[in-house]
Amino acid sequence: MTHQTPISTTKLQAAIIDLDGTLVDTLGDFLVVLQYTLDAMGCHPIEIARVDRRFIEFTVGKGTDDLLRRSLAHAWGLPDDDAEVAQHVPQAWQHYQQHYTRLNGQHSDVFPGVLEGLEKLKATGLPLACLTNKPTTFAQALLERKGLRSFFDHVFGGDAFERKKPDPLPLLKTCEALGTLAAHTVMVGDSSNDAQAARAAGCPVVLVTYGYNHGEPIDQVAALAHIARLDELDWAALAAARP
Repeated sequence: MTHQTPISTTKLQAAIIDLDGTLVDTLGDFLVVLQYTLDAMGCHPIEIARVDRRFIEFTVGKGTDDLLRRSLAHAWGLPDDDAEVAQHVPQAWQHYQQHYTRLNGQHSDVFPGVLEGLEKLKATGLPLACLTNKPTTFAQALLERKGLRSFFDHVFGGDAFERKKPDPLPLLKTCEALGTLAAHTVMVGDSSNDAQAARAAGCPVVLVTYGYNHGEPIDQVAALAHIARLDELDWAALAAARP
């Protein structure tokens, strides 16, 4: 059941929106690309099969390097922090980049309510930014292919700044680009990763309930609102209260 806290006192100047698990269901893309990557790394079929959709749902969200490291470790039956695994990440990245560029968006779908929610947000006149830990070139291409790019004034990926979410730096830098105050810029995401970054940056946060929160219930993470669809929240009311 959707839980919302009163929003009339929130004075919004802009919105920052996550990508994977918030706008687009990309687990299919990750699965296919990782399978190709592991095959190129010489993994056996049984090792490749270990990296399934459920594993990716628990793992995705903290950047490509982290995803590759954990996927290799899981496939090989090694600890995530194994030194041998870390040594192979740069090589895996080369294969991953090649396959993701080719397959980006082919096995993913825009979540229900996203297009309508973005249209409502755009209609308020609030500037919008997409902030993701996915590499910027992949994020830009995915948004273009799904017909979502035109909604955003800025798109920043995990390689855009020195640190990634859940560090607050990407949110603070995105607020700078938008020309807004963090306290009046809402972060919309699907995970505790987004909430932690928003909290540290001083941004209010709205969480969708259908994403990839590392296998944990998202409604246990404090937020301004928990919504089942992006078009469910009264964005016009939020925007009307902005300074």
